[in-house]
Amino acid sequence: MGKINLPVLTIVAAVSLALLLLGQHFIFNQHNLRGLEEKFADVPGVAAAAVDSTPNGLSLTLELEKETELREAYRKILNLAAEAGISFDAISIRDDRGPILSQTLYDIHYAIEEGIATGRFQLMADSVEDELAARGIDDYELWVDSQFVYLEMNYGPEHLYQVFPRGDFQLRGAPSRKG
Repeated sequence: MGKINLPVLTIVAAVSLALLLLGQHFIFNQHNLRGLEEKFADVPGVAAAAVDSTPNGLSLTLELEKETELREAYRKILNLAAEAGISFDAISIRDDRGPILSQTLYDIHYAIEEGIATGRFQLMADSVEDELAARGIDDYELWVDSQFVYLEMNYGPEHLYQVFPRGDFQLRGAPSRKG
């Protein structure tokens, strides 16, 4: 029986322990992310949710059901996001926007941003309504509350959801990703 090489044995033990801990971290991390996804998917109006771990923290991508009340669902989503430590700017809503609604959003976002900056929401709503009417888009909702402006538009097979924060909104308890 030969001598036991203590340095080699120590290195093998350290590498084995590191691999076990790393594997355990990934397994538990994936389990926790799946649990968060299930919580978000349980919100009425949410069709699917994906939570990902990024270098900047957690991010959330949502798909909403077609007949979702955006304002109500978004309030619940924000509350869950605050509990999970997901910042507002890390939440995105996947929708079925196409070239028409994408261009329309680009064209009306100036009026929305101006309404947010000045507080003249009736002027904003009138400008948006005029622009949408000129494009033949009559299936839309535009809401203003104390923290957000919500926009939902439908045009043929295209469907768009957009949430604009009013001011420098940040979820309580969630880290900011802004520099």
